[in-house]
Amino acid sequence: MTEPEHPTFEDPHHAGDQNRDQHSSPEVVEHPPDQRPPADLPGMAELAAMQTSYSALTTLDASARQRAVKWLIETLEIADFGTVAGLAGQQPFDTATSTAQASRSDEIPSPREFMSQKKPNSQAERITCLAYYLTHYRDTNHFKTPDISSLNTEAAGQKFGNISRDIDNADRHGGYIVSAGKGFKQLTSRGEAVVNALPNREEVKQALQEYPYKLKRVVGNGKKSNPPAENDQ
Repeated sequence: MTEPEHPTFEDPHHAGDQNRDQHSSPEVVEHPPDQRPPADLPGMAELAAMQTSYSALTTLDASARQRAVKWLIETLEIADFGTVAGLAGQQPFDTATSTAQASRSDEIPSPREFMSQKKPNSQAERITCLAYYLTHYRDTNHFKTPDISSLNTEAAGQKFGNISRDIDNADRHGGYIVSAGKGFKQLTSRGEAVVNALPNREEVKQALQEYPYKLKRVVGNGKKSNPPAENDQ
């Protein structure tokens, strides 16, 4: 005669503990080294920083981007950035030059503003200022008379009475510009120094002394003579 089976009752508290254990302690899955999630890969933090900075910088224009990169380089004290760039096959990043270029691109004056700032007080100085503007703001190192005349019109300057004569005076009598061959002229160091000094007349005098020029005159026999330097042209 078999004994009747006695029903077994599970302790509800014990069952609840098991359920909690199942929900609170998930199974930890070990990934093989070549199947780890991307977040565990070496260099992911570096890649994330690159992606973040790239996304932020691409929204800026070239000048703002250069300023932002310069700030990062200086703030993070990346002293050998130029070496790193060179190893990458790029030209070293000159922060001073790039900042100057950015500033220059942001602050390029119009021809009219430039002439108003410089305040030339002679025709030779006007020619020299226009030549300076062509050289530094229009990438025109070699120019002809029509280039000067056109820029003067753009600057709303008074029309030259005899522009060929005035250019010749700026060349032979002032030493501010010089022949570049084939009818072209170019700015001299003396002329550049004068424009940089304007409108300060004392600094102009100093520039003329630092860059003396010997005026060449044609004497009766057709030969050129070199009198003493004239620094007040």
